[in-house]
Parts: sequence; structure tokens; C-alpha cells
Amino acid sequence: MRKFFQFIRFGWKLLKMNIGTLLVFELLYKFSMLAVFKPLLMGMVRVTLKLRGLSYLSDETIGTYLQGPLVWIGLFVILLCLTFVVLFDICCIITCLHASYRGQKIPLLALMRKGALAAFRVFHRKNWLMILYILIIIPVTHVLLFSGYGTSFELPEFVMEYIFGHRLLMIAYVGFWIYMAYRSFRWIYSVHYFCLEKTTFKDARAKSWGILKGHFWRDILILVIWNLVLIGLYYGVIMLGSYLISAVNRTFVAADLFSSITLSGISTLMGLVGAWNFCFCLPLVYLGISLLYYYNKAVLHEPIPGAFKDLDGAYRLLETSWAKKLYQYRKRLITLAVVVVLGVNFAYSLAERKGVLGAAISEDVMVTAHRGYSQAYPENTIPACIGAVEIGADCMEIDVQQTRDGEIIVMHDSNLKRTTGVDANVWETNYEDLRYLDAGSWFDVKFKETTIPTLDEVLEYARGKIWVNIELKPTGFETDFEQAVLDIIEENNCEKMVYVSSMKYECLEKVKEINPKIKTVYITSVSFGDYTELEAADAYSVEALMLTKKFVNRAHGDGKEIHVWTVNTEDSMAEVLKYDIDAIITDKPGLAKELIYDMSHSTWWDEYIDKLLKLNQ
Repeated sequence: MRKFFQFIRFGWKLLKMNIGTLLVFELLYKFSMLAVFKPLLMGMVRVTLKLRGLSYLSDETIGTYLQGPLVWIGLFVILLCLTFVVLFDICCIITCLHASYRGQKIPLLALMRKGALAAFRVFHRKNWLMILYILIIIPVTHVLLFSGYGTSFELPEFVMEYIFGHRLLMIAYVGFWIYMAYRSFRWIYSVHYFCLEKTTFKDARAKSWGILKGHFWRDILILVIWNLVLIGLYYGVIMLGSYLISAVNRTFVAADLFSSITLSGISTLMGLVGAWNFCFCLPLVYLGISLLYYYNKAVLHEPIPGAFKDLDGAYRLLETSWAKKLYQYRKRLITLAVVVVLGVNFAYSLAERKGVLGAAISEDVMVTAHRGYSQAYPENTIPACIGAVEIGADCMEIDVQQTRDGEIIVMHDSNLKRTTGVDANVWETNYEDLRYLDAGSWFDVKFKETTIPTLDEVLEYARGKIWVNIELKPTGFETDFEQAVLDIIEENNCEKMVYVSSMKYECLEKVKEINPKIKTVYITSVSFGDYTELEAADAYSVEALMLTKKFVNRAHGDGKEIHVWTVNTEDSMAEVLKYDIDAIITDKPGLAKELIYDMSHSTWWDEYIDKLLKLNQ
């Protein structure tokens, strides 16, 4: 324990010498990334779309998009830009800490120049593997290192559910990332060698492992403890600050005033701490890595890079007259900024308290049971449809295909094997050959007698009870597929309580040609660009991970609905519900209904308390 506190003290000594330069750099750099680089990056992606004659990117168009050689060149340039942006930040942090280690004051412009010169070396052909390390290996194995950029790796929820629903896949997936974490941690000091000693990335990796051998697990443990301390400080400040704000504000008698001031104070506190974490988490994490780097080199008697020789004549931005003026009035400026933020938050929270503004979500969000109530019943069956109604879902999503003899059946897979055990394709099979197949035992033996329903059977049951989202799953072997589906809808008088959806926009165009009054939904797991030209779509169904506020606002501005799929955890549901969506597609409709009710009747205060209790950023 004594050694750990010595570790902390030495870290503070390294940090405080150039803390002003580091703070100014991180503030300017991180927020310039948000204001300049992110829009620029999105603009570059849009340019690559235009090179292929596309205005949007979806599952249908991504194949066309990736066929152009210019697109690949553009994507490679974007990749290089991303690498440089991240590596430049890391190199500047390492350079600043090393100047402190050598007892030197480093000016801001000198720091940026040295960081840029080091980062530019990644473009040398011998260092290109570093691109993979920076953009792929680090984010997925050392997530905290990149919390300042929000680049933690995340697979779509439906993919993760599929992986963890199959034991061998789960073991392979977990084992792969454990192995990657183990291997990549051997390179933890490689950026220091790359930046400070100007080695190639290959040599940097070898030298990193050289000073790590013999105490591999010790260094892992130290860095884990270091990161836990940082996390503890983050949440400790929020919880202690929230308690103090609330305690002070209890002196106010008026309930409305108490709630509004408390809410304003906590809102400001969380915003400030969140901004601090965004800007300075990466420097603090690399501070811990740098301490171990210097310690390990000293123990092994390996030469540590010397002092920088060109700082004496460097231009010192903080010593200019206007910078000194800002520093002179820093307390007044900080006080003014805090007062303004508090005032805005207070006015907003008081308006919300009085009902002028609503912090809660709308209860009108439609809950769609994915493939019926597929969490509790075999998917796309009559029991799943009955379960969706009984659980209180507003809508149920089903998948339809056409058999060889033209019958429209409810089935997701084009092959029958997964749900019936029969290895045959739907389009190759007559309805009479599959109508009595067991489509329930794969889920649970108690559903042994469950069969594959027709669309007509489902709509006959659902009519007047629940909305139905009918997804067309064309295989290319259909005959008048859309017409057959619409005929069944009309025969059951369900035109006003159905959506017809598809990942094939051509299907929606045909539906609108036949019956313009039917609501249509375009499904895509990739959503980027301008979808306004898709006139045959009344709504977009988007994979949750691809949802953005800008996409929702643009769709709503065009009069389109937004449906989000497939969302099955409480955290992911709460996240997408904040985007003012119209429908949430889930295997757990009961959980979704309960969460929507809670969120629609909650205040910002409830949300903050919930965050604090759950330790959820």
C-alpha cells in the first residue's frame, strides 16, 4: 500500500509541473474534434457516397457503395485521419509527461509540434501495423484508454444475442477477446518507445515486451487498480456533490424552488464532471502507464530518454499579454461561466417543473413484439401472437414468405431446418408439405404440436386486437408476392392496423402501387445519408446501434416514423427511447411497456438519482 501511495505522489509530481499546458491542450483539442473533425469526417463519408452516385447508405446499397475503388481510397484516407487524430493526442500526452519527468516546462505550441512530428511517423510503411493497434486493438481491449473519444467497440445487440445464444460461439468470442487483450497488453509501452525514442512500431513492440517480462500480471493489476481509482473519483465527485447540493437546498421552503435549484445544480455538476472526464480521462490513464514505463526502465537499468533540447527558445503562448490578461481575470470568468450555466439549467428545470417543458418521454411509443412474443413462445407462431396480445404489446412483428404453390406463410428463415428440423427451402416446398411440421419443439417440448401459421390465420386472430408489422422476406422465387400479401390483408379488413415492411425498397414501391393507403416501413441495419428520396416508405426501421438524433429529426421533418430494432436490455431501451422514436421492436414487450411508463412519468430528478444509484454514465 505504501508503494502505491508513492506511485500516486510521483504521478502528481509528473502531472502538476505542466498541468496548465496539458489542460489547455486537452480542452482545445477535444472540443475542436467535436466542432471540426467530426463534421469533417462525416463530410468525407458523404463525398464517398456521392462518388458512387448514392445519397444514402443502407443494407441494399452498401454492396454498390463498396464496389468503387475511389470509395476504398476515401475510406483508407478516413482511416488514416482517425489514426492520426488519436495518436497525436496520445503522443502529446506522453511528451508533456516526459517533459515533467525531466523537470522541463513545455509550451503549448512546442508540445503540439513534437506530438505532430511523432504521430506523422505512423504513415511510414514500417509503422502501418500501428493503425490496426490504435483503431481496433486498443478500443476493444483497453476501453478506458479511449473514453475521451467514445470509441468503445460494440456489436449490434441482435448479433450479441445470437453469439451468446450458442455456447460454442460464445466460448470462441470470449476466448478471442481474452487472447487479444493478453497479446495487446504486451504492447502497452510501445507508444512510449515510438514517441520518445523514435523507434519503428515493430521495435517498439519488442522493447515493450522486454520491460514487461517477469512482471506482466503485476503491471496489469496496478493499471486495473489505477483505473478503478479514477472511476471511483469520477462517481465520488458526482455523488458527494449531489448530496451537498441537495443538503444545502433543503433550506428552501418552496418545493418547486427546492426541486428546480437542486436539479439545476446536479445537472451542472454532472455536465462539468462529464466534460472533465471526456477531456482528461485519457491523460490520467496514460499517466499511470507512463509511471510504470519509467519505473520498469529504471529497475532494468535501461536508459531513459533525456530532456528535450529545443524548449528554451520556444514560443510560450501562456506568456503573451492577452493570455496573462485572461489568467488575471480567470476567477471572474469561471464564476461568470458557472452562473450562466446554472441560470440556464435553473430556468429549464423550473419550466419543466411547471409543465412548460417535458423531460419525460411520450407514452405514445409503440411497443412491437418481435416475431410475436418470442421470448416466451416459439417465434412466428400463433402462441407467440396470442402471447403478444396478452402481454399488452401494441404491435407484433412477423415475417412472411411464399411457398412454391403460392401460399403466404409466417416464417423468418428461408430454410425450415432451424425451427422445424427439416432441411428444405420454403420456396421449394408446397404448403401441404409443411403445414403440419413441428415448429415449436425447438423452443420447448411443451409446444410440440405448434405448426407454421399462414398470414391469413395470424390476421384473423389479430384483427381488432393488435397492430401487425408484416415483414416481406423475398427470396427471388415469388410470384406476385406483394399482391398476394395485400389481398390477404384486405380480405381480413386489416388495412388500418398493419405495416408492411421490407429490407427491399422495391417491395415497398410495389405495395404503394397496389394500395397507397397501406403504411410501409423500410428496414435497414445501416443508416447514413439522406433518405428523403424514399417516397414509398412511411417509416424507417433502424438497428439500434445506428440510431442518431440527427437521423430521427430528419425523418420526422419528412413526416416519417422511426422504428428501432431489436432492443432487449433495459439500458439499451432507455437509450433509444430518449431519441423521440415512434416504435421499439423487442423480444421483451413487457419490459418495454413498464420502462416507457416509468420514463414517461419521471422527472429529470428521478433520472439523475437513477443514474447515481446505478453508477451509469
